[in-house]
Amino acid sequence: MSVRHSSSFLTLAVLLAATSAAAQQRSDTTTPDDVIVTGRQAPDLASAGTKSALPLAETAQSITVVTGDQIEALGLQNLNQALRFVAGVTPETRGSSAEVYDQFKLRGFDAPVFLDGLKQFGSTTGYAIPQVDVSRLARFEVLKGPASTLYGQSSPGGLIAQSSKLPVDLPLYGSVAGTYGEYDLYRVDADVGGSTSDVLWRVYGSANGSDTQQRFARRERQTVSGAVTIGNGSRTTFTLLGTYSHDPHNGAYGVFPALGTLVDNPNGKLSTRFDGGEAGNRYQREQAAGTYIFTHDFGGGWRFRSSGRYQNVTAQLGLVYVSGTPVAGSTRVYNRASYATDEELNNWTYDNQLAGIVRTGPVTHRLLFGVDRQVAHSTEDGKFGTGTPLDVYNPVYGTMTVPRTPGQVPGDQSRFNLTARLRQQGIYAQDQIEVGALRVTLGGRQDWAWSQQNGGIPKKDDRFTWRAAALYTLPFGLAPYVSYSTSFEPQSSTVRRGDGTLGIADPSFGKQIEAGAKFSVPGTPILLSGAWFRIDQTNVVTSTPDFSISRQTGEVRSTGVEFEGSAPLGLGFTARAAYSRQRVRVTSDPQDPSRVGRGLETVGRGGASLILDWAPERGTFHGFALGGAVRHVDEVYAGVYTPPENPAAAAPLNSPSYTVYDAWARFDLERLSPSLKGLTASVNASNLFDKTYITSCFANYAWCWYGNRRVVQGTIAYRF
Repeated sequence: MSVRHSSSFLTLAVLLAATSAAAQQRSDTTTPDDVIVTGRQAPDLASAGTKSALPLAETAQSITVVTGDQIEALGLQNLNQALRFVAGVTPETRGSSAEVYDQFKLRGFDAPVFLDGLKQFGSTTGYAIPQVDVSRLARFEVLKGPASTLYGQSSPGGLIAQSSKLPVDLPLYGSVAGTYGEYDLYRVDADVGGSTSDVLWRVYGSANGSDTQQRFARRERQTVSGAVTIGNGSRTTFTLLGTYSHDPHNGAYGVFPALGTLVDNPNGKLSTRFDGGEAGNRYQREQAAGTYIFTHDFGGGWRFRSSGRYQNVTAQLGLVYVSGTPVAGSTRVYNRASYATDEELNNWTYDNQLAGIVRTGPVTHRLLFGVDRQVAHSTEDGKFGTGTPLDVYNPVYGTMTVPRTPGQVPGDQSRFNLTARLRQQGIYAQDQIEVGALRVTLGGRQDWAWSQQNGGIPKKDDRFTWRAAALYTLPFGLAPYVSYSTSFEPQSSTVRRGDGTLGIADPSFGKQIEAGAKFSVPGTPILLSGAWFRIDQTNVVTSTPDFSISRQTGEVRSTGVEFEGSAPLGLGFTARAAYSRQRVRVTSDPQDPSRVGRGLETVGRGGASLILDWAPERGTFHGFALGGAVRHVDEVYAGVYTPPENPAAAAPLNSPSYTVYDAWARFDLERLSPSLKGLTASVNASNLFDKTYITSCFANYAWCWYGNRRVVQGTIAYRF
């Protein structure tokens, strides 16, 4: 640990000791359920919005909770798929051919992913970006709208807060499951844990993979995690969590030409199995991380929580891919390009929190004070190069060798070596005020950010962000609310400024006003919520045909409405519904006024989903469950497409809307024989009717992506 880090912790420790002494003298002995280190959090509680365990019905913000049990029941393979049923999300923006990353839009914007309260950094220069396997997740929360007040650098659209499976206080528990399905999909998941005296432990892992729709691509992963908690049942607990993932194959990260997918081609539609690369295309990744979570209960309603993580990600990529437009004079033959990179990312994140309760007459204050720090270092050795042309309707492969290293990339383009160093320090405070049925949340944060690329002149930025929200709980279960929040997001892109010079982009700023209402019936799982929002973002970075240089444009506005609800319907039926409608538009762009009024590429207009599950709790069909889902995604803005034969006819396009259906069945085999207790069998089918559809396009690059075709998979699981 550096001297700087040590001094920071020492200063904080002195502050906490002084606060603890004062807290011990208070008469209030109520202990807030602010810190959840072990055990299972109830699905009607959310912790991401306030960094405390607060009922969803009393949280003045739109938050969607997805549990690990729901992911398992729906047979979902990654976060992209799990977000299909969340209002406000444009899911799977790069479809089936780029599931190596969690790529989606939240209220029109990219959204960061946090794990156990700590940001999952990705490489600012390339492809070394972490991805958490769903077998590791106990749950995740989709926090909508700016959240910089508690989390620092974050998107104006919100963030995803994932929670790892941690040890639970049971003598012995575990499960094992095996899955096989179409495209040679397989999963083997195992989980075992227990307790001895005041020590809890848990080990779990997964081996999974599948072929993809494209001819050559394949996904494969082996991952293992272990966690131990010391001090269970005492005032002080210490949890260590370690994880390692080996991804020898991560698909092709391939693209499809817009001409033949989004735009009609006289030669017909391209097949979803089309592959513009070669059999040797590769993308492999290694991920390793260690996390600690320390908690101490001072008594008197005050607690301290400290967490930190070190993470290392390495990635090696070598690709041949199709350029977006065909060879001049042809609608069949396309030029190809090649690329190879060798990358590494190291990051350290820390968050220290002091939480407690103070009562002043009829007013209760739930206070939170925090200090956090984020550091990320990334390196990339890479090169873009040339490739042999390919007839996309009658491809002949093997005409070139896929480069395995940057030095093997053909062509005379320059090889590049990039480095990036990022730091951010923040302090924050929050007061959750309760006065009768009124809930008021006030929060503020100061951030200092520092970034440097390729050893150049460092860029320093600082920003104060804040949040104010109010919610009133009416006696019959309705809780209207309103909130205002701001965001601060440093950006690492290299941009060309108005005077022609290059530099690191300025931070993006966002602000949101949200108004909504929640309705719940006490003692039941019924929860309905609706919201209207408006988000304004400034200093937006826009891509250009030159991959290494972007533009920093003016402003973007996102407005919309969302609805989500879940409720039992009786007779063993339960339903979960989501609906969203949004309008995301460029409101200012001094460098390119033609963009004003247009959307953002790969951002959709909204969508809807409905999940219906039937699981009788008694009677002849007890132990059997049958379910189905429908999900609709409205049209997605694709950008401006320029026809190769007629550049003057360039025009903005949308990828069309689509509707697909899912179905599943589960059976508890104990109903056949008591000796089969704990054994279940299930089958899941996604895109039941095998619809071919486009998830999104970058029409300015003439690239598109197909969505997942039908996948049927069966699972045998045993739980004890």
